[in-house]
Amino acid sequence: MNTWYYPHHHRLTERIQRTLDSHGKALLIDAHSFSSQPLPCDLDQRPDRPDICIGTEKFHTPSQLEEAFFFAFRSTGWTVRLNTPFAGALVPARLYRRDRRLAAVMIEVNRALYVDESTGERKPCFTSVARTIRQHVASAISLMTLED
Repeated sequence: MNTWYYPHHHRLTERIQRTLDSHGKALLIDAHSFSSQPLPCDLDQRPDRPDICIGTEKFHTPSQLEEAFFFAFRSTGWTVRLNTPFAGALVPARLYRRDRRLAAVMIEVNRALYVDESTGERKPCFTSVARTIRQHVASAISLMTLED
């Protein structure tokens, strides 16, 4: 915890605070991948996992941001669920439910979209999946930039 977790979260909190001070708002996108089959440690053991899980936090995820991600990924033809099989969004403790200028969302990507999970080898579509995800993130950033 002292080697990785606390130093990382301290730097993250400081960076977000500087961004809020300079720009008046910040967008934190927490990105992960997940197994197409539930792992023993997963709380949600349902086998029907979506391609994309959008994690939200009521105080820090504006509905426009939630909808932008949900509909963007769904328009790609991927199955999308909100807060299933994972829920929430990373928000530093010092700012948690204290500053609405910090928007946060989590994007969880099912590894079956881009990798052969039995071998770890990238699928031929790896580059196009990565490009699509980047485009949707850029759109969300644009959305946040346009809002005032």
